[in-house]
Amino acid sequence: MSDDIVYPSVGLVIDLHEQVVAEGDVTEPGVRSKNAVESALQYISEGFFGEVPETIHEKAVHLMRLLVAEHPFVDGNKRTALRTVVVFYMLNNYTFEYGDEVRALLHRFAITQADIDIETAVIYFRACTRRNR
Repeated sequence: MSDDIVYPSVGLVIDLHEQVVAEGDVTEPGVRSKNAVESALQYISEGFFGEVPETIHEKAVHLMRLLVAEHPFVDGNKRTALRTVVVFYMLNNYTFEYGDEVRALLHRFAITQADIDIETAVIYFRACTRRNR
Protein backbone atom coordinates (compact mmCIF):
# COMPACT_ATOMS: atom_id res chain seq x y z
CA MET A 1 0.00 0.00 0.00
CA SER A 2 2.88 2.38 0.72
CA ASP A 3 3.75 2.59 -2.96
CA ASP A 4 0.33 4.07 -3.73
CA ILE A 5 0.50 6.84 -1.13
CA VAL A 6 0.55 10.42 -2.42
CA TYR A 7 2.77 12.81 -0.46
CA PRO A 8 2.50 16.59 -0.20
CA SER A 9 5.36 18.57 -1.69
CA VAL A 10 7.52 21.01 0.23
CA GLY A 11 5.87 23.80 -1.75
CA LEU A 12 2.40 22.64 -0.73
CA VAL A 13 3.36 22.55 2.95
CA ILE A 14 4.76 26.08 2.68
CA ASP A 15 1.58 27.21 0.88
CA LEU A 16 -0.51 25.69 3.68
CA HIS A 17 1.61 27.60 6.19
CA GLU A 18 0.98 30.82 4.26
CA GLN A 19 -2.77 30.13 4.49
CA VAL A 20 -2.44 29.67 8.26
CA VAL A 21 -0.54 32.96 8.50
CA ALA A 22 -3.16 34.78 6.40
CA GLU A 23 -5.95 33.54 8.67
CA GLY A 24 -4.27 34.52 11.93
CA ASP A 25 -4.21 38.10 13.13
CA VAL A 26 -1.07 37.62 15.19
CA THR A 27 0.69 34.81 13.31
CA GLU A 28 4.17 35.83 12.17
CA PRO A 29 5.09 34.76 8.64
CA GLY A 30 8.31 33.07 7.68
CA VAL A 31 10.04 29.80 7.02
CA ARG A 32 12.75 29.09 9.56
CA SER A 33 13.96 25.83 7.98
CA LYS A 34 12.86 24.53 4.60
CA ASN A 35 15.19 21.59 5.28
CA ALA A 36 13.03 20.57 8.27
CA VAL A 37 9.99 20.37 5.98
CA GLU A 38 11.97 18.37 3.41
CA SER A 39 13.26 16.07 6.14
CA ALA A 40 9.76 15.39 7.51
CA LEU A 41 8.47 14.53 4.05
CA GLN A 42 11.50 12.37 3.31
CA TYR A 43 11.08 10.46 6.58
CA ILE A 44 7.44 9.57 5.94
CA SER A 45 8.10 8.55 2.34
CA GLU A 46 11.55 6.90 2.51
CA GLY A 47 12.44 6.63 6.19
CA PHE A 48 15.78 7.05 7.91
CA PHE A 49 18.31 4.43 9.00
CA GLY A 50 16.11 1.54 7.90
CA GLU A 51 13.05 2.77 9.79
CA VAL A 52 10.10 3.69 7.58
CA PRO A 53 6.54 4.40 8.74
CA GLU A 54 4.44 1.87 6.85
CA THR A 55 0.76 2.74 7.05
CA ILE A 56 -0.81 6.00 6.05
CA HIS A 57 -1.75 6.56 9.70
CA GLU A 58 1.82 6.02 10.90
CA LYS A 59 3.00 8.42 8.21
CA ALA A 60 0.40 11.02 9.23
CA VAL A 61 1.38 10.84 12.91
CA HIS A 62 5.07 11.22 12.10
CA LEU A 63 4.37 14.04 9.65
CA MET A 64 2.52 15.91 12.38
CA ARG A 65 5.18 15.10 14.97
CA LEU A 66 8.06 16.30 12.83
CA LEU A 67 6.37 19.47 11.58
CA VAL A 68 5.58 20.45 15.16
CA ALA A 69 8.77 19.32 16.91
CA GLU A 70 11.24 20.66 14.34
CA HIS A 71 9.63 24.15 14.23
CA PRO A 72 10.25 24.79 10.52
CA PHE A 73 8.20 28.00 10.62
CA VAL A 74 8.55 31.20 12.62
CA ASP A 75 4.99 30.78 13.93
CA GLY A 76 1.97 28.57 13.32
CA ASN A 77 3.80 25.23 13.37
CA LYS A 78 1.01 23.29 15.11
CA ARG A 79 -1.73 24.72 12.89
CA THR A 80 0.35 24.09 9.78
CA ALA A 81 1.08 20.52 10.89
CA LEU A 82 -2.60 19.82 11.47
CA ARG A 83 -3.62 21.32 8.13
CA THR A 84 -0.87 19.38 6.37
CA VAL A 85 -2.09 16.11 7.88
CA VAL A 86 -5.67 16.89 6.81
CA VAL A 87 -4.44 17.56 3.26
CA PHE A 88 -2.19 14.47 3.30
CA TYR A 89 -5.22 12.36 4.08
CA MET A 90 -7.28 14.19 1.42
CA LEU A 91 -4.59 13.51 -1.20
CA ASN A 92 -5.02 9.83 -0.39
CA ASN A 93 -8.83 9.84 -0.47
CA TYR A 94 -9.40 9.93 3.29
CA THR A 95 -11.25 12.34 5.53
CA PHE A 96 -9.65 13.15 8.89
CA GLU A 97 -12.36 14.06 11.40
CA TYR A 98 -10.41 14.79 14.56
CA GLY A 99 -11.54 15.90 17.99
CA ASP A 100 -10.01 17.93 20.80
CA GLU A 101 -7.55 15.13 21.51
CA VAL A 102 -5.54 16.14 18.45
CA ARG A 103 -4.91 19.59 19.93
CA ALA A 104 -3.53 18.01 23.10
CA LEU A 105 -1.32 15.80 20.95
CA LEU A 106 -0.06 18.81 18.99
CA HIS A 107 0.79 20.57 22.23
CA ARG A 108 2.65 17.52 23.54
CA PHE A 109 4.62 17.20 20.29
CA ALA A 110 5.65 20.85 20.69
CA ILE A 111 6.87 20.38 24.26
CA THR A 112 8.31 16.88 24.42
CA GLN A 113 8.16 13.75 22.34
CA ALA A 114 9.56 11.42 24.97
CA ASP A 115 6.29 10.66 26.74
CA ILE A 116 4.14 10.23 23.64
CA ASP A 117 3.06 6.73 22.70
CA ILE A 118 3.19 6.82 18.91
CA GLU A 119 1.14 3.61 18.62
CA THR A 120 -1.68 5.20 20.63
CA ALA A 121 -1.54 8.24 18.35
CA VAL A 122 -1.70 5.96 15.30
CA ILE A 123 -4.77 4.20 16.73
CA TYR A 124 -6.39 7.60 17.34
CA PHE A 125 -5.63 8.78 13.78
CA ARG A 126 -7.01 5.52 12.36
CA ALA A 127 -10.21 5.99 14.38
CA CYS A 128 -10.58 9.58 13.12
CA THR A 129 -10.29 8.74 9.43
CA ARG A 130 -12.63 7.30 6.92
CA ARG A 131 -11.90 6.24 3.38
CA ASN A 132 -13.82 8.24 0.77
CA ARG A 133 -15.54 6.27 -1.96
